[in-house]
Amino acid sequence: MTTLLNKLLVPHHLEYLALDQDFLIAETSLNVQRFADCPEEVVTGNDVRIPFPEFLGTEEILIDIFEGRLPNFELKAMTRVLENGSRLYFDMYIVEFSNDDSEQRLIVFFEDVTDRMGLEQTLVQATNEMNILLSTLAATNNYVEKIITSMAEVLLVTTASGKIKKVNQAAQDLFGYSESELVGQQIDTLTAEGASLQAVSQESPQQSQTNTEVICTAKTGEKLTVSFSCTPIPSDMKSFSATSTALQDFVYIGRDMTYRQRARKRKVAQYVTTHILSTSETIKKALEAILPAICDSLGWDTAELWMPPEAGEKLLLGSKRITAISDPNLLRCVACWTKGSVSIPKFAESAEQMICGFGEGLSGLIWGSGSSQWIADVTESEIFISREIGVEERLHGAFGFPILGDYEQENSESSVLGVMTFFSREVQYLDEELLQTMATIGSQLGQFIKRKQAEIALRESEEQLRDLFENATDLIQSIGADGHFLYVNRAWRETLGYSEAEIAQMTVFDIIHPNSSPESMEILCQVITKKAVNENTFYPHSIQIIFITKNHEQILLEGSINCKFLEGSLVAIRAILRDITARKMAEDALAKSASLLQATFDSTADGILAIDRSGKIVTFNREFVEMWGVPSDVMALRDDATTIAFVQNQLKDPQAFQERIESLYDQPEAESFDLLEFEDGRFFERHSEPQRLGDKIIGRVWSYHDITERKQAEDALREEQEKSENLLLNILPVAIAERLKQNETTIAEYFPEVTVLFADIVGFTALSSVMNPIDLVELLNKIFSGFDMLCEQHGLEKIKTIGDAYMAVGGLPYPRADHAEAIAQMALDMQKEIARFNGLNKKYFSIRIGIHSGPVVAGVIGIKKFIYDLWGDTVNIASRMESHGLPWRIQVSETTYDLLKDKYLLEGRGTIEVKGKGGMKTYLLVVDS
Repeated sequence: MTTLLNKLLVPHHLEYLALDQDFLIAETSLNVQRFADCPEEVVTGNDVRIPFPEFLGTEEILIDIFEGRLPNFELKAMTRVLENGSRLYFDMYIVEFSNDDSEQRLIVFFEDVTDRMGLEQTLVQATNEMNILLSTLAATNNYVEKIITSMAEVLLVTTASGKIKKVNQAAQDLFGYSESELVGQQIDTLTAEGASLQAVSQESPQQSQTNTEVICTAKTGEKLTVSFSCTPIPSDMKSFSATSTALQDFVYIGRDMTYRQRARKRKVAQYVTTHILSTSETIKKALEAILPAICDSLGWDTAELWMPPEAGEKLLLGSKRITAISDPNLLRCVACWTKGSVSIPKFAESAEQMICGFGEGLSGLIWGSGSSQWIADVTESEIFISREIGVEERLHGAFGFPILGDYEQENSESSVLGVMTFFSREVQYLDEELLQTMATIGSQLGQFIKRKQAEIALRESEEQLRDLFENATDLIQSIGADGHFLYVNRAWRETLGYSEAEIAQMTVFDIIHPNSSPESMEILCQVITKKAVNENTFYPHSIQIIFITKNHEQILLEGSINCKFLEGSLVAIRAILRDITARKMAEDALAKSASLLQATFDSTADGILAIDRSGKIVTFNREFVEMWGVPSDVMALRDDATTIAFVQNQLKDPQAFQERIESLYDQPEAESFDLLEFEDGRFFERHSEPQRLGDKIIGRVWSYHDITERKQAEDALREEQEKSENLLLNILPVAIAERLKQNETTIAEYFPEVTVLFADIVGFTALSSVMNPIDLVELLNKIFSGFDMLCEQHGLEKIKTIGDAYMAVGGLPYPRADHAEAIAQMALDMQKEIARFNGLNKKYFSIRIGIHSGPVVAGVIGIKKFIYDLWGDTVNIASRMESHGLPWRIQVSETTYDLLKDKYLLEGRGTIEVKGKGGMKTYLLVVDS
């Protein structure tokens, strides 16, 4: 095998056998046994026909190859069934081979073709199945095509981008386009503005397969309502794969819902109209509700109601006034409604101003013909008057119907009560059934108006009579011939207090008081008791009678009486009475009041003078004469100017007195109050206001009140108050004093940033032991008075003095940003003040000053001997700065140093021990930098 292998270049996937001329195996490849029927017989020297029975019967062919008559031989698709049950397929190739030793051999090559045979068989099977599918698909396509052609529903097939690929005959018939006009166009070219069919394909599968109504536009421009469902389908065989969904077409199935939709809208319009008419209390409410209801239910944009002006105003406004246009043969737009999303201001304004006669415009045509009218597009109609405005505001479709007052068509022309017109921004094609529905609605509406008008007229007639009696303030009664009450009005019942049940049981004699006038008693006796009256009996124009109320009160009534006869017999005695009890009491009270007023007028402490509009004195009281000392002969003249001339010489400012009087003459409605000062020291308050009779000014009243004693007392009180106020402000800050005056008992405020100063007169304590106390206090007063002036100068607050110590603070009660700088300047000026004092008084006092900055609480506590004081650690540290300081030096804390270091010259003292604080770093203020 090795010898032959060296001479043959055998592909690695082939096995081989070498045979001699006797068909004995001369040589084998390594794995050739796996192709044998009996692998164990594949041994050198064995007959090849034993392991490979396929060679049986091929001996002649093998000899022809040995002898060169055949170049080669092949056996294809040999099969072996292996032990595991699987099949092994192989091909055999037989060729002749001679080596260098002139040994002739037949070489049999074996190739494993199991995989190839499996593929070939699968391909054959798939080819057969595909042929079956193609045949079925052709039949199915033919079947589906017949279904599509014959189906009544619209079918559209589009690409994923919405481009139309196929349409059926139903789609062409519905939309009016040919197949060539639609194929290649976007599907949304079929939809109305604002609608989209392609959007249906973007919905979820569950939603897109449900019916979605879409408004479409036919080639003629007519709007159609079509209910579409949409289903995606693969556009090629690859798209059937679960992993490939990119290539899809969409099938739209649509059903024309236009007729059904219009029928539904008509039913809704009729229903809502009937509902409105059955529930509306007034014609106005019904008409105002019907316009938007019909527009909404039919999908139209604006509506108008046209009526003769006078009739429309009565129906809608309830007005009975005479209008400027009262011709019943003219129409005017009395009400309109427009959808909120539609803006047509010029059209609305034109309708409000337009007047139409018979046959003029759409409304006039309907008015004249008494029948409904339809205009598909007003911009192309000669009937429509406002065509230019319609074009500008994009109005197109229109229809209208008459409001008929009765059902007889032959009388409709004379019974048209009004016209309703409706407009749309879309072209609207004639809908005969809608016009029929609207004609029915017009008849319903007309009958409703007629019925309501009759009800209103009847109700008004009844109410007028009822109102005359029930709303009358007079007491109205009707009595039968036996004296029982037939009718009493509300004023009668409310005045006397009897219930209707009680009135039914009473006679007029049960409520007449015996003290009634004899004349009225005689009339009732003649009428009821003696029956001695007839239709010619004379009755007095007025009688007075007293009735007794349910509460046993007496009511004085005044009025007239008359009798009603029927066929000569008395049937009723009617009376209209007025309660004059209050008037009688008022007259009595007025007399008493006038008497009391005169007594009061004469006894009042004020001087009163009344004048009329012409300047004549109407009246005056005794006090006026005594106050001014006017002689009786001057007052007798009753002349205001003469009286003024006499009294004004008593005044300090007679000119102002005269000017004030003249200004009030020029302003008769004005009131006045001023103070008059006399030469003799007296003071009068003068008040003046107009005298009115109803709304009319008939004169003026002057009153004078002597306040001399009160003025003197007020001046004295004011002086004492000023003293008290100054004393309080010397003790407390102004803001604190004001709060104490408002009865605040405890005042405590927190101030986060202030600077506190303590100063001590060095050597003053020692001086007090050798110096008279009074002299010592006088010296101290001079020093502290100078310090007080410095506080005032720098805007600081003095807190207190303790012995020879002085305490002040900056930054309260009114916060200020420069509190530390103000205290520093105060400290420097205090040193100068002591030096000045020493020079003037030949003394040798020195001063020690301590300053610290920080938060404090300030206020007033206690209930006696108020003092404004400070509390807090800041006060303690400032005190320590002074007590641990040096004579003639100003010691400040580190906190204050940080506030002053940029504006003042300070030198460090170092750290000192401070009682209660330990070591503290301090500085000495030298001078202003």
